Amino acid sequence: MINDTISDFFTRIRNASLICRDTVRVSKTKTNQSLVRILAHHGFITSFIILDRSLVLKLTKNQQKQTNIVQIQRLSRPGCRLYVNFKKIPRIYGKLGLILLSTSYGILSDREASNLKIGGEIIGFIT
Repeated sequence: MINDTISDFFTRIRNASLICRDTVRVSKTKTNQSLVRILAHHGFITSFIILDRSLVLKLTKNQQKQTNIVQIQRLSRPGCRLYVNFKKIPRIYGKLGLILLSTSYGILSDREASNLKIGGEIIGFIT
């Protein structure tokens, strides 16, 4: 049984990216579905398929047949939560990276949270 589904989600994507896999299968939870939709909107995932108990993700590749995901990491953990105000949301390499936040409006990217002027818990980042 997996206690932290977000860490498992990030680990599966990171491992698939490191070995240049085209697809990844992750568990189907509401949190993972929200994360997948954000990653697809920002171009890190080409497409995804929702099955009974899992999600199948197709990772975006560049011209050298490598995935666009360079680094993906969980920042806030169940034992140590990180909360930020919308004014103090960190930026990663200008607009090349993406911070994922859990807010009262659901899971949002750093750009969406800044536009709505809301803060929340930093889930992690992806570059």
